[in-house]
Amino acid sequence: MTNRASDFVLAITLMVLAGVWTWLVVETIPPGFGSGEIGARAFPLAFGIILLALAALLLLHLTVSSDDPGAGHGGQAATKRRKSRRVKWLPAITLLIEIGLYGILLEKAGFVLATPVIILIVMLVNLRVRSITKLLAMSLGMTAGCWLLFEKVLGIYLANGTWINLG
Repeated sequence: MTNRASDFVLAITLMVLAGVWTWLVVETIPPGFGSGEIGARAFPLAFGIILLALAALLLLHLTVSSDDPGAGHGGQAATKRRKSRRVKWLPAITLLIEIGLYGILLEKAGFVLATPVIILIVMLVNLRVRSITKLLAMSLGMTAGCWLLFEKVLGIYLANGTWINLG
């Protein structure tokens, strides 16, 4: 399958996925309680609509744009394009593992403990930061800042752990 054909299939798949996602959000999550209040379905609904718009934009781009005339020739430019389009699986899998670990830790240890641990892991593994000062400042600062903003200022309750509850 050519790159153009795979991009076309991707655009169609994302549009279908976004449509199903948006429909499920509307059907399963109740709207906000007051006029003007943002309810629980605001973010998932916005996510579905944005994904649908971006997939439609990709599809429009694919139908309007013309192929590169030199794409069929096997020169250095074609080889460079093929190499740049390769999926880098290790960072993608690493990030997927980190997100899964954060979900597990969030449930078991709560927001206050899970967030700095995951920030430390991401900074060490993905960003390769080795400065103890930066690691501690970012992990503790981001956790405290998010906790203050969401819990205290906005009144949004953050996850309490089932193992440890620091609330």
